[in-house]
Amino acid sequence: MQIQGAAVFAIVLVPVLAAAQQFLPAPPGAAVDPNTRFEVVSIKAGEAGGPVATRSTPGRFETTNMPLGFLLRQALQRSDYQIAGLAGWIDSERYSIRATAPESIPPTANTTMLLNLLKDRFQLVTHPEIRELPIFNLVIARADGRLGPALKATAAECQAVIAERNTALTKAAAGGGAPPPFPPLGDPNGPPPCGFQRIGPGAAAGSGRAIADLVPFLADLVSRPVLDKTGLAGLYDFALKFAPESAGSPGILRLLSPGAPPPTGAGDANSPSLAAALQEQLGLKLEGGRGPVDVVVIDKFERPTLD
Repeated sequence: MQIQGAAVFAIVLVPVLAAAQQFLPAPPGAAVDPNTRFEVVSIKAGEAGGPVATRSTPGRFETTNMPLGFLLRQALQRSDYQIAGLAGWIDSERYSIRATAPESIPPTANTTMLLNLLKDRFQLVTHPEIRELPIFNLVIARADGRLGPALKATAAECQAVIAERNTALTKAAAGGGAPPPFPPLGDPNGPPPCGFQRIGPGAAAGSGRAIADLVPFLADLVSRPVLDKTGLAGLYDFALKFAPESAGSPGILRLLSPGAPPPTGAGDANSPSLAAALQEQLGLKLEGGRGPVDVVVIDKFERPTLD
């Protein structure tokens, strides 16, 4: 994971494996020893309004002026609606962290080591619960099942590219060579590369995505779990633009770069609300309900002793 500078957060390119807004999904891989830790950790107070950056390389994890809330959500791999007991100061306080680990530690261990860092230095204590909470069901809006103009089945050529990439990723995970490189970002206002999606304030576009890949993005925007009840199988291309103010969650973009302007082509005040855009552009809608939700409860979380 490498993200640097406020401007980068205008658009985030997300691989086909996941699409969350308030945290970056941990890379898939073999199970990691839950006691895996960084060897050396230094924590300093961040600079309010300073540039935000995070960089993770083999054996090293660095953040600059990173909001503590992002680090917590990243470590727990949960969004706000899945966390109870969040302190009000976690998104206003920023920290710069330098941590090192043996280079033999795989990248899949980074999330585990970050969680243990928060336990050791921020005294984080949690427990899981299942709570009955408000949810949304994502359904097809029209009775005749017709989809919106901005949601179309993915072309066979793109599906073949995705299948080839997934095969290469599987071989790499089994020790069969390096994983395939990420494709060029291309035009930030054009369609994303095959198998990826772009997300930004008031805008999202995907190419070769399952409907299930859209669900975490919507869930973070509405701050509720969203269940896919569309019955739509296969891969789709989509483009969604809406007024950012109509979405409730800050997401990565606003947590890391507060006040940053939306990218060119993103939704603005003249765009429809999220609910209207879903129906008009994708032919989908969110129906309210209640259901069991896995929640992480924060029992203890304190400011650290600085180095």
